[in-house]
Amino acid sequence: MISGFITRGLSAKLLLMTIGFVMLAELVLFFPSATVYRQNWIMERVDQAGLLTQALTGVPDFEASEMLTEEFMAQTGVELLSAKRDGMTELVLGAPPSNVDFVAVDMTNPDRRPLFRDTFADYFSTGNERLRVTAASPVQGQDSLELVIPRAELRGELWAYFERILLLSLVIAIITGGLIYLAMLLVIVRPLQALLAGMQAFRENPQYRQNVQRNARRQDEIGELESAFSDLKKSLRAAFRQRERLAGLGLSVAKINHDLRNVLATALLVSDRLTTHKDKKVVEMGEKLVKTIERGVGLTEDVLAYSRAETADPEPQDIRLSFLLGEVAADTMAIYPGTQFKNRVPTELEVRADPDHAYRILHNLFRNAAQAMQKSEVRRITVSAEVTDEITHISIKDTGPGLPERAQKNIFLAFAASRGAEGNTGLGLSISKELATAQNGDLILVKTDENGTHFKLCLPTVKP
Repeated sequence: MISGFITRGLSAKLLLMTIGFVMLAELVLFFPSATVYRQNWIMERVDQAGLLTQALTGVPDFEASEMLTEEFMAQTGVELLSAKRDGMTELVLGAPPSNVDFVAVDMTNPDRRPLFRDTFADYFSTGNERLRVTAASPVQGQDSLELVIPRAELRGELWAYFERILLLSLVIAIITGGLIYLAMLLVIVRPLQALLAGMQAFRENPQYRQNVQRNARRQDEIGELESAFSDLKKSLRAAFRQRERLAGLGLSVAKINHDLRNVLATALLVSDRLTTHKDKKVVEMGEKLVKTIERGVGLTEDVLAYSRAETADPEPQDIRLSFLLGEVAADTMAIYPGTQFKNRVPTELEVRADPDHAYRILHNLFRNAAQAMQKSEVRRITVSAEVTDEITHISIKDTGPGLPERAQKNIFLAFAASRGAEGNTGLGLSISKELATAQNGDLILVKTDENGTHFKLCLPTVKP
């Protein structure tokens, strides 16, 4: 349980990292402080040795001087103390040790910069050596003092100092880590846990609105994360509502599709009879009416397929593009008289596309353009084509007032792009985009402003 808490908890990891970093910082600072401690320890014995020599010069009693020297040696661990005067060495206390190695320590200049390597050597020495310390004497007439101190004494003091610093560092690290742990718990971990709980609740029931709300007082990254999550929930709920509406549309269309097809079938029979009439004009009108009703049947089926998120597979054929444009333009101008049409597409240009799908795409574009130009002085649709590599780029331009900014953003979204237009469901451009993509093409809004709108339909070119 503890190991899981350490490996999974963010604040627990931070606690351990803080303790480790504090200990690392203490380790970096330890050797400089230990070096200063070593120098102070030696200088303290030098100062006591100076006081002892001054005291011994004023104490003629042998027993008293012997007591002072014994007490000094017991407190400081000094084995030998001697003084130099006029080049002569005078033994003050102790006796020179034999068969030992000496390590020279020059303390004649108390301001001398301590060296790390001396401290390091003392820490990892065997302790059998003796320190021969040379220092200035405070007694008038004496040149210097010389002390012999067992290195084991200094080594023991340094390790004791290390233990004290280690214990103090642990206490500081634990206190610091604990404070950071609490701060992290309150400032970061708890809000993240609440955010995670909100995500889990949203995943289980996206429609349930009583989830974690953004804390408006927070302006930091956590606040931005909460705000982003809140916006994500709103957009996803909107998508879910739109999906429900599409599902409802599919159900409604499924209910009326059968009856509508019966009505259209009856109209189709009447239209067929018109095609057998003796009057050629009536025959032409009957043939056009038959095509229109057949397309109406296809539209009802396509709306049902769209509501079920299904798209009929295209059946590509070689189409003479200019003829198809003329047919679509004639049907459009019949509904919107007064609309001019300029076909600048070469007569011999062919594209590889499904005829019905291509008709629907172009009819949607022409109808939208004609509707938009109802209040324009000049109502003209111009179509041109350019072949690049294996794609034919068909440009459809009108002289309408252009699309509003909101429509530009949602131009190819179902129920959004043309919402509000009379007789329009908002499906036309969305379906046209899908139909073009299904034929290895594309439908792009190139430009729209007060001078008109420019769409580009891309379809595969027929290979020679």
